[in-house]
Amino acid sequence: MKRFACICALGVFAVVVAPAQETKPVGISVKGGFFFPSKKKARDAGANWFVLGADYKLKDLKYASGPDGMSSSLSLSVDYASKGDFRSVPVLVNYVSRRNEMYYFAGIGMGFVKTPVTGNESRMAYQLGVGYDFQRGANSMFVEGRWLGNARDEVSGFAVTIGIRL
Repeated sequence: MKRFACICALGVFAVVVAPAQETKPVGISVKGGFFFPSKKKARDAGANWFVLGADYKLKDLKYASGPDGMSSSLSLSVDYASKGDFRSVPVLVNYVSRRNEMYYFAGIGMGFVKTPVTGNESRMAYQLGVGYDFQRGANSMFVEGRWLGNARDEVSGFAVTIGIRL
């Protein structure tokens, strides 16, 4: 059974990656990693949480491009971090500035939050971060470190993710 699962996984990987190398990137990034909440109440649910996210590049900003490898763009991002009775789903519009492999970003939007005390609510959310593309090409791989902030402090914290651009 394990051998069959491995063969299926390799087949799916080959089908997804091979055509993607021949086409232009679609502007979607998917990522996963760990979220480390800053407040003790949330850490009591678990010291580190798993975080999943996706970004969609909305548009390149032509006026902010330069000849020295600098470029910038706007993106829309959605993340999901949860542990125990805590959950955070920030939906943000981001400004991304790139220089070769390094990039920096800042975003603001709404966070959909659940805590044991307040239940479900919507709060202002933001993020500040830095990333590095360690494999360039049709399917770039990247690593990011970022602060995910929320008006509800219990679900604010630092995230480290790794991902792929499609």
